[in-house]
Amino acid sequence: MITKSQFIQWMPYLVFVIILFSGLGMLMRHRRGFGQMITIISFGIYLAVVGYLTLTPTSYAFGVVPTMTPFWVGHVPTNPIPFRGIEMDFYLNILMMIPMGVYLALLRPTRQHHVILSGIAIGITIEGTQFILDTFVNLSRWVDINDVITNAFGVVIGYFVIIVLRHSPLRRVIHFFSLKRLSTQKI
Repeated sequence: MITKSQFIQWMPYLVFVIILFSGLGMLMRHRRGFGQMITIISFGIYLAVVGYLTLTPTSYAFGVVPTMTPFWVGHVPTNPIPFRGIEMDFYLNILMMIPMGVYLALLRPTRQHHVILSGIAIGITIEGTQFILDTFVNLSRWVDINDVITNAFGVVIGYFVIIVLRHSPLRRVIHFFSLKRLSTQKI
């Protein structure tokens, strides 16, 4: 049986999924090619998984369980010191955000120097949301500066993988999945 407290903890994720599906619906209203539809649908699935991993009261400890003493802000455990308490999840966060960089390049190509800012903004948004949810619905998540750093790094890696592939024999494949097919792009 689900308690009222558990329901409240899961409510932000459920709202996120509803907003996500609404956004996907708007993206799919336009006439799209098969590759573009695959990109949109897989991006939605990816965001739902990232939302589950970051916005729910679930907690995963990969490798050694961290023994670092948190800095408490109210009842929210935080780590404001970069590179303190690096464990396996540091590297898994990078891995988790590489697809975000790929989708950023496929959905909306941007200037390369904006990619770093986008990665930092994504990391701050996730950690800020976790802080707010911890404060108001006791999500029981750590708010960690390392996550902002690793999220940004993963986004940058994913984005530049697509940039490199656009200048390789696989450029046609990238073009097939890209939502914004630039007229200046040669195939």
